[in-house]
Amino acid sequence: MGKHRTFNADRFLDKFQGKESILRGYVGIWSGRLDLDIPNMNILKFKEFLANGDGDGKDELIEGLYRAYDLCTERGHEDLLAACRDWGYDPDPEGELPVESLSLKVRTEDEDIFNLAYDRNTLWRAERFSLFKGNEAKVIADVPAAAKRFQEKLAEIFKEDKSSDRVLVRQYREGSYSNFIVYHEKRTKAELVFKGSKSRPMVSPTVLRPAQQDFISYNNETGQLEIEARFENEETALRKAFAGCCLGDTDFFEGGDSGKRIKLTRIAEDDFDMSVEGEHSAVLIELHFKLKQLHGPSFVVRSKNVMETLDRNHLRKQLAGAEIRKAVFKIGFPDDKRGKRVELSGSNRIKFKRATHAEEVFRYLKNWKVVVG
Repeated sequence: MGKHRTFNADRFLDKFQGKESILRGYVGIWSGRLDLDIPNMNILKFKEFLANGDGDGKDELIEGLYRAYDLCTERGHEDLLAACRDWGYDPDPEGELPVESLSLKVRTEDEDIFNLAYDRNTLWRAERFSLFKGNEAKVIADVPAAAKRFQEKLAEIFKEDKSSDRVLVRQYREGSYSNFIVYHEKRTKAELVFKGSKSRPMVSPTVLRPAQQDFISYNNETGQLEIEARFENEETALRKAFAGCCLGDTDFFEGGDSGKRIKLTRIAEDDFDMSVEGEHSAVLIELHFKLKQLHGPSFVVRSKNVMETLDRNHLRKQLAGAEIRKAVFKIGFPDDKRGKRVELSGSNRIKFKRATHAEEVFRYLKNWKVVVG
C-alpha cells in the first residue's frame, strides 16, 4: 500500500497569502456543489470549510488538494515545469510562484498537464521492477486506445479478484518508452491537519486518492518490459493483460527466456569490464555470493570498489562457479553527483529510480552483459 505524507493544511494554504485568486480559481471548479461563498472566500474561511463545511464536491476538492500537495517537492516542481514546457504552456511568466501556488494553478487551468506531471512524479518514486522481453520489438499502434482497452480489461480482472472494478490507467510517452500507471481505486484514510492547540492539533480524517499504484514501462525499440506490482499474481495478471491489450498477444512475454534477463555470473568472468562513456562513471559497490564449498559459506562485500577489494583479498578467483545472488552498481552522470544506485538480483529483478537516465543505465548493463540484450 502506498505511503503518503500527512497533509498539513495550514502550512500549504498559508502559501496563498496574497494569491487568494489562485485558490478561488481552484475552488471554483466545484462552484454550486459546495456550501461556500467562493467570491468572498479567504484563506481562513476556506480552512473552516475544510474542517466543518459540506457539499457533494468536497471529497473531490480535497483529493485534488492532496494531489497538488504531492507535487510540492523539489522533484515535483521539476516535473511540473517539464510538463508545462512539453505542452508550450507558461503558468508563471514572472517565475515568482512558490510550488504550492504553481501546482494548484496548473491543476485549475489545465488538468491534462497536471496529470502528466503527477504521473511522471509517481513513476519516479517507483524503483523495484521485474524485467521481461518479448521475442521481438513491437510498437504499440495507438497508445491512448491501448490504455483504454487495458483499463477495461483490468476492471474485469479486479472485479473478480478484488471485488472491485474501480481502476484508472494513465499513460504518457517519453522517448522510446510508453509508460503506464495503474491506479487501483482502493481508498484509504489520511489525516488533514490544522493547528488547533499546540498540544493537540486538530485532525480531520478524509478520503485520500487511490492507495495502490502499479507501473509498466515498455520500450518499443527493444521489446523490453519493466513492471512493478505488489504481488507476483498481480504482476502476472498485469503483464498478460498489457500484452493482450497493447500488443495483441497475451503470451508476448511468456515462456522461453522472457523472464531470464539478468546474468550475474558475468561478474565472475575474467574479462568482465564496466566501461562507460565521457564523464560517466561506474563501480560495483556491493556483492552477495555463496561459494560451492564445504559448509556453503556466503559473503557480502560492500566497498567503494568491490572489484578491487576482491582482488586485494584474493577472493576474485573464488567467484568462478559461485552463486552470485545480488550485485549493486553505482553509475554516475554529470547531472547526478550522488550517482544512481542500481541493484540486480535473481533472474529478472532490478531496483533503481528509472525516471532519469533509464535508457543509459540499461545500455550499460547490456554492454557489460549482466542484463541480456
